[in-house]
Amino acid sequence: MLKKRLSTPRAATVIVLAAAVAVSVTVVPSVAQSFLTSQKASKVYVSNKKASQLYLKKKAASNLYVAKASAPKPTVLGIAAGTAQYGPVTVTTAGYIPTAFSSFATKAEVSNVVISFSGQGTCTAPKPGPDQACPIAILVDGQVSSKVNFLPSTAASPTPVPINNTAIQTTVLGKGGHTVAIQYLGAKNVTFTLKSWNLAVEAAPLPDEPLQTETSQGGGSKGSK
Repeated sequence: MLKKRLSTPRAATVIVLAAAVAVSVTVVPSVAQSFLTSQKASKVYVSNKKASQLYLKKKAASNLYVAKASAPKPTVLGIAAGTAQYGPVTVTTAGYIPTAFSSFATKAEVSNVVISFSGQGTCTAPKPGPDQACPIAILVDGQVSSKVNFLPSTAASPTPVPINNTAIQTTVLGKGGHTVAIQYLGAKNVTFTLKSWNLAVEAAPLPDEPLQTETSQGGGSKGSK
């Protein structure tokens, strides 16, 4: 019989395929052995029983996290606004701007308070000058906290464009209910008109100071040597 000899390219292909099969036969058993056994996995991964020990104990947690009783108290906000026109008024005595007030309550013993009143209006005078303006007062719990010239005077003709202005007052309040209100104080020879306004009050509670005792002040207990 006539024996056919394989050409060089075909022979190379057969050899490569045979080598690939041999490699696959050798690799498969090693891949199967790469998976973790249950005994080995228990040493590598944390078991459910050990995982429970990762959580913080009560004593450790109390040293890391703030207790609810000593957590900061939330900021208190009071907001009011008006779009109904106030005025024009020509008075020399003080009077409340209708609905321009805000009531709120603070739970902390001491709170820092920021009061902001903004409005858009006009202040006109027959002879406007630097000595004439339209003043307002910010009252806290019925007491005048500050007085400020809210708008400078301008000529009544031609009709002036309303000006937007803001008055800010800071104060400190104690625990309990409080009311902030706005008054127009009035002035001679001026006419005040308020087109719209906004009142905002923000009370930020301060942390309560710890109770000072004889021991905490550095002295030992009474009778100690």
